Amino acid sequence: MNTPVTVADAALATVLAARTSPDAAVLVVVLRGGYWSYSCGLARAVHALTPDLSAAGAEVLLLAAEPEERQHAITTAWQLSFGWLPEAVTEPVARDLGAWDTASGRALDGLGLLSPDGTWLLRRNQDDFGSADPPDAFLTVLRGEGLPPAPAPSQVDSARLTSIADTDVISLERASGKLRRALASAAGLPAAVTRSREGGTDASKPRVTRPRGGG
Repeated sequence: MNTPVTVADAALATVLAARTSPDAAVLVVVLRGGYWSYSCGLARAVHALTPDLSAAGAEVLLLAAEPEERQHAITTAWQLSFGWLPEAVTEPVARDLGAWDTASGRALDGLGLLSPDGTWLLRRNQDDFGSADPPDAFLTVLRGEGLPPAPAPSQVDSARLTSIADTDVISLERASGKLRRALASAAGLPAAVTRSREGGTDASKPRVTRPRGGG
């Protein structure tokens, strides 16, 4: 059953106001942040569906508890053409979408499809592999709404790749390696990540290399 959005909910009103077309649905992509491999893979999997999402009537917006400079770095390094929602609405929107970890006080990876009139059509915590849906499941639901096409997002400005400072939180070297790994595995989301976790490797956590020997 579709869940109506409360009119007084300023955070979700911000989501709707961020559209370029008032007739468009919105696919909200909640990201843990720039250092999470699965966040990158999820964003790129959605990015691969951009033409189909636009044709089916949805705009895509990113959401993460990251300051503006990190948002720009993520967008550029991961080659995304989506806009960002304000950092201030991360918690209320992620909570309503079901992608908020109360214990750690942070957003989790998630997807939420909001109809043009402000109704959640589908929302999933993508970190919960028991209930996660691949991005194309959201496309299927969207197509069932019979919406007119939405404006396509702008293309990534590759010139910005050279404008990121070396001190930025996401170095291009690390991000490009992360992007290559994400592109190689994005087709199998979320099953590939589920298998990796069952095998003992948590793909959502950065590896930590500890020095050998005493001291």
